[in-house]
Amino acid sequence: MLPPMFEKILVAHRGEVAARVARTCRRIGADTVAVHAEGEDDAVHVQACDASVRLESPAGYDDPDTLIAAATSTGCVALHPGYGRRDLDPTLSYACERAGITFVGPPPEMLVLLRDRISLRNAAVDAGLRVLPGSERPVRDAAELREDAELLGYPLIIKPAFGTAEAMDPIVVSRASELERQLARMEWDGNSVYVERHLDRPRHVEVQLVGDGQGSAVVVGDREVSVRKDQRRVLAESPAPAIDQLHRGDAVRSAMWAAAMDLTLSFRYRGIASAHFLLDAHGQFFFVGFHPVLQPEHAVEEMCANIDLVELQVRLAQGESMPAEAIRAEPSGHAVQALVEAATDPRDGRPFSARVEDVRWPPAPTGKVRIETGIQAGSRVRPEHDPLVASVTTYAPTRHEAVLMLDRIIAETRIAPLTTNLRLLRRALNHESFRASQIDEGFLERIGPGQP
Repeated sequence: MLPPMFEKILVAHRGEVAARVARTCRRIGADTVAVHAEGEDDAVHVQACDASVRLESPAGYDDPDTLIAAATSTGCVALHPGYGRRDLDPTLSYACERAGITFVGPPPEMLVLLRDRISLRNAAVDAGLRVLPGSERPVRDAAELREDAELLGYPLIIKPAFGTAEAMDPIVVSRASELERQLARMEWDGNSVYVERHLDRPRHVEVQLVGDGQGSAVVVGDREVSVRKDQRRVLAESPAPAIDQLHRGDAVRSAMWAAAMDLTLSFRYRGIASAHFLLDAHGQFFFVGFHPVLQPEHAVEEMCANIDLVELQVRLAQGESMPAEAIRAEPSGHAVQALVEAATDPRDGRPFSARVEDVRWPPAPTGKVRIETGIQAGSRVRPEHDPLVASVTTYAPTRHEAVLMLDRIIAETRIAPLTTNLRLLRRALNHESFRASQIDEGFLERIGPGQP
């Protein structure tokens, strides 16, 4: 007998992710409560939920006490963090635990471990995964950094020692003179960093996992997220072309999936997660992170495997054993996703303030195109918001067909007068290197910005 579904869930986020979570919750019979700041009373995510709570300020989105108060005042028995900053913050998971509210995600102890890059690296090594040569302890001053650089050799990448699966501001240094220039700019103030060997033109592949915490883990697919701008993903696709084009691609995929499952089982992890790998030109892959929650790119695996990862999250959080849908998942076809973002200020990476007057999406065939949006005519984009305003995912039997369909959808999309990355998306989708799947993490830098 299955455990009863949560009656009411607080969706502790805004925009397209909150609307996407609310859609699944409604389908499976759980009511949802949105949180919103002043001026967002009729926002897309508020309309998608059954009820809403107004926050005193936008800062409430990041305040665990405020979110717990919103949940308890509306009778919510569970809280879904969405994805982004909040889902990886152990303080919110701790706050839910204290309040007796189910956190739809990993327990706080798991989040603490996964935010420590060196502890995570050690756990991966213990589970038998291959990692890049790197620091064996947090690097706390210039002398230690020079010492690690001398041991590891160049090129190197410097990341914060504590953070999520990917650092948003890594520093790449190719020689000792560059390291000295970086050291002159660094302010330690008790912070620590992590140094790792830097791969030349790597491709980034993620394996989507489901674990039941009881000795079982399954893979529902993999995706490539190599196309990125300033460390933010721009395009994603499943299955990962980086693996498909290898001479022994099937063997590499099997080995990568097995490594991801081994790590998940070693954690006794319960919920959905993705294991992150860098793949070099020779087909060797290196573990670089474990993301224990939903990610914006999850739709590509969902469309290929015909599965709802949010539903699996909720069912596992309420105590169900491994859902049969996850066990039966057999990916087929190809899905490509474009992440539509508002233009950001290069000084701080925050979106410019703007009002959206017109939003038009072209007609899209059901089952082949999925548009998740957090904006509509009249929406406001503010600096405190995430730049992501929508995701567009297309599915077809082949990669070529999926890419052509996505290009058509993006070409016919209108979002005005908000400045977005729609032109950049079309430039990438139409580039001969992308069409041939000859890409890596430096792809967008090499092709340049093009004409505005």
